[in-house]
Amino acid sequence: MPSKSSRSISPFILLYLTATASHAQDNTVSQDKQTMARVEVSGASGVQQRRDDTAAKIVISRDDIAQYGENNLAAVLKRQPGVSVVGNEVRMRGLGAGYTQILINGDPAPPGFSIESIAPEMIERVEILRSATAEYSTQAIAGSINLILRKGASRTQREARLGAGQVAGRWNPSASLRMEDKLQGFSYSLTGALDRSTDDVFHGSTQDSVYAPAGEALALRRTRNDSRSSINKASLTPRLNWVLDNGDTLTWQSLLDWYRTGFDGTARETSLLGPSTSYPHNDANSQASIFSVRSDVNWVHSFGAAGKLTARLGVNHNRRDTDYAFDGDAIDGTPLLLRRVVSWAVDDSYNSSGKYLARLGGGHALSTGWDGSLIRRSEARGQRDMFPAGGAPYALDEDYTADVQRLALFAQDEWEMTPRLQMYAGVRWEGLRTATEGRTLSRVQTRSSVWSPVLQMLWKLPDQERDQLRLALARTYKAPSTRSLVPRRYTINNGNSANNPDFQGNPDLRPELAWGLDAAYESYFGKSGVASVSAFVRRISDVTVQRLYEQDGIWITSPFNNGIANVHGIEADLKFPLRTWLAGAPDIDLRANAARNWSRVDAVPGPNNRLASQVPLTLNLGFDYRLSAVISMGSNFNLQTGGLARLDAYSSSYAGVKRNVDAYALWQPEAKMRVRLSLANLLHQPQVQGLSYADADGSSSSVTSTPGHATVRLMLERSL
Repeated sequence: MPSKSSRSISPFILLYLTATASHAQDNTVSQDKQTMARVEVSGASGVQQRRDDTAAKIVISRDDIAQYGENNLAAVLKRQPGVSVVGNEVRMRGLGAGYTQILINGDPAPPGFSIESIAPEMIERVEILRSATAEYSTQAIAGSINLILRKGASRTQREARLGAGQVAGRWNPSASLRMEDKLQGFSYSLTGALDRSTDDVFHGSTQDSVYAPAGEALALRRTRNDSRSSINKASLTPRLNWVLDNGDTLTWQSLLDWYRTGFDGTARETSLLGPSTSYPHNDANSQASIFSVRSDVNWVHSFGAAGKLTARLGVNHNRRDTDYAFDGDAIDGTPLLLRRVVSWAVDDSYNSSGKYLARLGGGHALSTGWDGSLIRRSEARGQRDMFPAGGAPYALDEDYTADVQRLALFAQDEWEMTPRLQMYAGVRWEGLRTATEGRTLSRVQTRSSVWSPVLQMLWKLPDQERDQLRLALARTYKAPSTRSLVPRRYTINNGNSANNPDFQGNPDLRPELAWGLDAAYESYFGKSGVASVSAFVRRISDVTVQRLYEQDGIWITSPFNNGIANVHGIEADLKFPLRTWLAGAPDIDLRANAARNWSRVDAVPGPNNRLASQVPLTLNLGFDYRLSAVISMGSNFNLQTGGLARLDAYSSSYAGVKRNVDAYALWQPEAKMRVRLSLANLLHQPQVQGLSYADADGSSSSVTSTPGHATVRLMLERSL
């Protein structure tokens, strides 16, 4: 039993109350790092971790990641409670555009990181983190998704995987190899993966319409869009771990990713009414090569019962080189525009973090530490335009450099007030300096800081062992992206309009600040059964919205801060073995989860004034059936709704409903060999997206429909 002192008020409650009374200084902050309390995970199951951690999180194990044989982490995450996927952007609470933070081993993903670049074979587990802690960055208004890289060895192991998939008649090969071993005082692991994925879209279509104020049609155009795209990807994750003579541990881990993308597209426009666009027949192709390296060294020193010191040094490098070509022709095929663009971007960062954990009397665990980084982003772009039908050549060269200096200090206290009540209180201060300059840009400098208090509670209800309540209160933020801050113009190749505008950054853009409250009821039953219901509320100030305007006949959109947004929602999650309720039932695990999200932006007139085109509803229904010791199978139905969303007083967006069925079958004829068959997107439902604009001068709309394709993958997995 804890002593009486364990029930006294922690000194960090005073810090919490003090920070609550504080307010943001200047602007507020940028890219940081977030996870949850007690990120270190033992060998306990994911259900046990979810149950015992003070902070609410869902753990996706290595077996769960590999279950459907997917080559994209976004496809794995879409089945999880409260997670939606739009394109390759992973969202929590339905919110995208930076509201969801992606972490790698608890650190913010480096600038330029794309979740599609990292192979699922590189990941040990994924943690879905619903609220914040002071130790990690609070740039997570919607929450955080923490990707934990493959760990060191506990035994000698060799495993190889070979696979082939087919989508739209094109083959996609893949291969991976994992090696690990443990020696006296030393262990290592190495995971490598190669993958090729393709996507062909034929007979996609876009319909553009323009109407006068009275409703008569002024223009109607239909465009057929065909495209081919491919991604060739290679990943490598080496890890070395030493246990020194004095008991210290030293770990070096790196993640190397290289991927090359290719795209070829054609657009053939038919004007049924009114004028055509400038280039009714056009072709575009691009090739991009992206190379990224993440490497860090971690040192842990124990002071015995007094505490533990952890320190880390890391570097990140990301380079993207892109070649782009656009050929615009008249309706009869006469060449009108030949545009060639060469660009590159480099992101380099150096970071350091550390934490001292002191275990005090009365069940207190006090942590203090720091987190800092130096980040530089350099980007250059050269554009050359030729006009074969007549006109002077045009050249444009642009470049800029952005430097970011960040420092964060934190303190937090976790303690057991009683055997059934766990509390957490913390406070974090973050300071940020940025400086941006370029050939066509004036120098812009900003300086900001923010206090982020956090309070969490886990209460195991009395007189029974399976039910518990959670409560979390935190201040979080969302920093503007570099693209949103740099005042350069990103131009549209063809058909500039209110529904297809240019984009220009805003150097005066401020971070968004949010107060958030999370509550959950959880029940654990049987060996692995879980039932939970949770709710959340966020109140966001200085919310970012888009300003659409016309300048010299060109439509432009630009972000700016405008008032308050209110976000709330509920989530439900249920999974259990059927034998929990029916003793003689087949060996089937059932799961279901659903999330309903609402939001309202005060500065945008309703109805449907949702924040960042928020996904209103997600639903998953699935099962896993172990037919025998060597054969198992399963399937999952995923639903993601869309609908109309107001962007401002005049503009709206539309997203169609997505319905998806995935399935797998696993044959394990012997302990060291597995054959996995995966089927994805079996409904191959077309995806529909649209934009519309209406004012006193009339209205216009643009609706695009993209066909879907089913994917078949066959994997052979062998332990060597």
